[in-house]
Parts: sequence; C-alpha cells; structure tokens
Amino acid sequence: MASKSWRWPLLLLLVFLALGAATRFYRIDWSFSDDDTSSLAEARSLVEKPFFLAQVGYHDQQPRAQPVSHLLQAGAFRLFGESEAGARTGGAIAGTLSILLTVLLVYRLAGGSAAVILGAALMLWPWHLGHSQSTRVYMYAFLFVSVSLLSAALAWDRNSMKWGALSGMFSALAVSSHLSAILLPLGLTGFVAAECLRHRNPLAKRALLGYVLVGGPLLVGSCFLGWLAMHAWAGQQDWGYSVPHTVFGLAYNLGWSFALLSVIGWMWAWRRGRALDRMCASVAAVAFIASIICPSVVSFRPDYLFTVTLAFMVLASGTIAVMYGELRKRSLAFAAGTVAVLLALPVPSFLSYYQDGDRQDYRAAAHFIEEHRQTGDIVAADNPGALGYYLAVPVEGVSSKCVEALESLSAGSKRVWYVCRYAREEPPGWVDQWFWQHAVRMLRLKKARFDYHENILDVYLIGAKQGTSKAERGPDPPQDQTREDASTVRPQKRNLAGIR
Repeated sequence: MASKSWRWPLLLLLVFLALGAATRFYRIDWSFSDDDTSSLAEARSLVEKPFFLAQVGYHDQQPRAQPVSHLLQAGAFRLFGESEAGARTGGAIAGTLSILLTVLLVYRLAGGSAAVILGAALMLWPWHLGHSQSTRVYMYAFLFVSVSLLSAALAWDRNSMKWGALSGMFSALAVSSHLSAILLPLGLTGFVAAECLRHRNPLAKRALLGYVLVGGPLLVGSCFLGWLAMHAWAGQQDWGYSVPHTVFGLAYNLGWSFALLSVIGWMWAWRRGRALDRMCASVAAVAFIASIICPSVVSFRPDYLFTVTLAFMVLASGTIAVMYGELRKRSLAFAAGTVAVLLALPVPSFLSYYQDGDRQDYRAAAHFIEEHRQTGDIVAADNPGALGYYLAVPVEGVSSKCVEALESLSAGSKRVWYVCRYAREEPPGWVDQWFWQHAVRMLRLKKARFDYHENILDVYLIGAKQGTSKAERGPDPPQDQTREDASTVRPQKRNLAGIR
C-alpha cells in the first residue's frame, strides 16, 4: 500500500521535472542584454577580490551584501562557462527546482489538485521563465523563499521544530541571496501577530522555537552583512521607479488575471482554516505595502518583489482550486475547462518569450557593425555593456535622448555607429528629426510576438551622409527588418544609403 500511495506523487514530480527543465532550458542562449554582463563582473569581484574591501566599486557592493546567490552564480559560471547558455544554466536549474519543490511541498500541504494547478501556473508564468533564463540572482532567492514559506506552513500545521528550523535556515539563505527577501520573515511575523489577535487556533510554539533558534541568528547576520555592504547604496543611485510604476509593475508581472485571483484568494484566506493561505496572505500584504513605501525611500524596481511572489501565486492558484472543487460537483468537464482557460491566459506572453527572449538582440547588432565598420569608426550605445561584450572596440555609453553627446562624437566628420533600444515607441519627435537629418538607420532588429510587446533594437550610422534630403535618401525601410537567427546574422546586399 505504501508503494501505491507514492506512485502518483512520484509520477507528478517526474512530469513537472521534465516540463520544468524543458521550458527553462529551451533556447537559453539568448543575446546578453541589460544587466546580464554586470552579473559576470559581480561574480568575479566576489571570488577574485578580498571579501572586505577598502575601496568598494560599483560591482563590489551587491555580491558582498548577497553572497550566497553570488557564490552559487560564480560556481555555475565555473562549471558551465560564461557563454550565453552557460551563464544562465544556474538560474535555469534553480527555476526548475523551484517548480519541483513547490509541487512536492504543496502536495503535502493541500493535496494533488492544488499542487498541479500551482505547478502549471509557475511553469507558464512569463516572469518566472524570464528570471530562470537570466544571469541575475533573483531566481536563487525565489527558490529559497519558496522552500522557507512552504516549510513554515508545514511546521505550523504539525507544530514541528524541525520544519520550523528548516524554514528559518532557508529564510536566512534567501536574505543572503537578495535583500528584498527580508519581506518573507516580516510577513511571517505579521502572520504570527494576526494569529495571536484572532485567538482561533493555538500557537505552534515548537515551530516558532525552531524558526527563531536557527533562523534568528542567521537572519541577524545576513541583515548586518547586507547593511554593511549596501548602507550607502541608495544615496549613490540616480534612478528608481515611482510608486504607481512599481505597483502596476507588480500586477503586470504577476499577470493581471493572477493578480486579481490573488486578491480574491487573500480575502478568502482569513476565512479558511489553512495556515498556508493565511501565511501567504500576510507575506503578500507586506510585499504590497513595500511596493508603496520602498520607491519613496530607496532606488527600487518591481523585480525586487519577485523573490516573495510565490505568496501571490499560491493565493491565486488556491482560488482556482476552490473554483475547480465547486464546479466539479456539477460537471467535471466544465470544471477542468475553466481551470484550463485560467491557466492558459499567460500563454501568449509565455510563447512570445521564446520569440525574442524578452530582450533586445545586441549580439546581432554587434555582428552587423563588425562586418560593416571601417577603421576609425566610433561605436556608441545606450547599453554599452551588452554591445561591448560582443565587440573588440570600446563602446561609448550615450542615452538615446542625448543628441549633444552624439553630435560631439561625430564632430570632424567622424562616423559613429549608434545602437539604441525601444519597446514599441519610436524616439521622441525631436530626436527622430535629428536622426533623420544626420543619421542613416542601417538595421532594425525585432521579432514578432503574440502579445503587445516589442523589443526593438536600432542600429544607426551617423556622419555617413549628413545634410541630405528625404528625396536623396530614398524610401523608408520596412517597419520590421527581422533577423531569424541572431547568432548567424548576415547582412543582405542593399543600398545602405537609401535605408533610414
């Protein structure tokens, strides 16, 4: 009987292991973009320099504030290499494990239906997929937060000191992987306070003791280390997202449907007897409050909240599971169809991710410039790190709105290759007019997606044909000049002077 009781859980885990690994490793070798190259520098800083530095550079702070995830990332770089695919392998493994362990623990907490629904939701979640194929460290923190949160629920249900200690240990690992994970112990503290006020269930004192004894000292050490490395960081940054941007960014990245379902689940959580729902409701509340307060205090971005978003997904999938249970009483086919429709809502964005990796293709742009660049040409970009990774020449960093800097670079009849990115929007009108008068758009890189997003990368040549009229330039190019395979871009023969 024991073997039969484990047959279905084992089959379930094997299915999600296969599907999770397939979706997280498929087309993992996207072009490096944005923060990808910074991760390589941060990993080298942690393993090649002393841990405590007298002079701390830009890439030295975060790996010392969050050493666990950066050590894991450095180890993955050493094992799998620093190529596009190799650098993302560690995150893909962590993403696959987060799906697998979540399904396993939720199966023990809430049963097979809840585990299947949550596992499918995580697998089809574009935000989770994107961080699984990133060189950043968010997925490590998400993995540790997920294990800690679900272990805490098991500890509370069983009043288990061992599960409580395990949850405390993983909470500290999460905070040492990304400082935003501090929202988890804050949320769990809020849960305990709410349980004391409700007076409906006895406190799980052994679970609390295990968490505090193991997690307490480790959390204090993690927080102190983070403060020591990052206490001056906020004052050094000149960027940051506004409160509305952060709040709507959280809802958008969760998926509007799942954000709404999580709100419904949050309201139901306090009426149901399951500790897991109330824990997730408390953590989600703390995360939402943080999305309102933190942008006004420190440089903040919605991705920081990703580490604790399993709480929202548990609430949303729990709502779907309740709907399935009620509808199944009337019609199994209708119940299954409703669940399938709700889970399929993120599919257009999920499939779109595999079109362009949800990023601009700096690799293709670099290959094009390398094949057409002349001796003495200057190269500039709004993201010099990503483009410079693929080029053997220095790349100047210039904002896409900084016309004065581009004019200075092209002074004296110098030719300047300029690469800039857009997401649907064209350049501002006055910038577009300047490009029209002084530059030729040599290449536009984008892939057609199934959602409304577009990740556009333009390559301009400035100084090649200044002062020409529109008639002399020729007709506008097609709006979508797409390269099918970024790794094997070969320019077509064309009249380059006639392409804007």
